[in-house]
Amino acid sequence: MNKLQFNYLYRDSGNYKQYGYVVFANPENLHPEEATAMIREKLISEEFFVAEEWDVPSLRKDPYDPEIDHGWHEFEEFKWTKEEVTDNRLISDFLNGIKKGAGYKKV
Repeated sequence: MNKLQFNYLYRDSGNYKQYGYVVFANPENLHPEEATAMIREKLISEEFFVAEEWDVPSLRKDPYDPEIDHGWHEFEEFKWTKEEVTDNRLISDFLNGIKKGAGYKKV
């Protein structure tokens, strides 16, 4: 079975980066480019999302300080992988279940 790896990162107020990924089963053989196109329309400014609201692990390591930090993570890419599945959802369930701009309020 093909699997897709969702790569993302958290960049803190000091521009330090924490990288992470989630591996999803992909029985529909969704191509990484197709998954990227589907997720881009659900990202804030086609790049950001709130990990907790998408039910993926937060990569923040330091205590959260709302005065200088934020809750947004950055999408990097989808890629094929042979790694073990780390999330019980299928990639299609993940993509269909996430909401556009969750946690985002326009000012």
